[in-house]
Amino acid sequence: MSNKKPPKVHRADSKVEFKLLIERFEDPLAKRAGVVFLFRTSEEFRNFVYELVVNSRREENKIFFNIVGLRTPMSDFPRPGPAVCICEVENLEPGEYTIVIDRRGKQVNQFKISIKREIKVLRAAREGRFIEVVTKHSEWSSEGE
Repeated sequence: MSNKKPPKVHRADSKVEFKLLIERFEDPLAKRAGVVFLFRTSEEFRNFVYELVVNSRREENKIFFNIVGLRTPMSDFPRPGPAVCICEVENLEPGEYTIVIDRRGKQVNQFKISIKREIKVLRAAREGRFIEVVTKHSEWSSEGE
């Protein structure tokens, strides 16, 4: 009999494969500002922190993300952790935006956010949800980080 522990499940909803943190960023030196979309896998990898590959594009008030898959890390130093991807969208005017996330052409989740002083999720996918959307860094980090 094996003494291996099962992988951590961060939510009761085990179908949630990804977490997405949406928050503002500002880089005064480069004179850039906007909104950053930080994707991470729910699964924590034991040997390497893989790179999560996400393609993005914007059309007016819609922002599209296509989760392509994982890429092997560029670092030679092994360490455990989730796969992560950072997507920055500059110069978003205050208002409502529809976010469309395609998971490898298999499934799509859509939700609406409001960007004003604070970023708020107005409407999120309920059925067939594979991504959890948060707006606070403390809700995005894995347990023990």
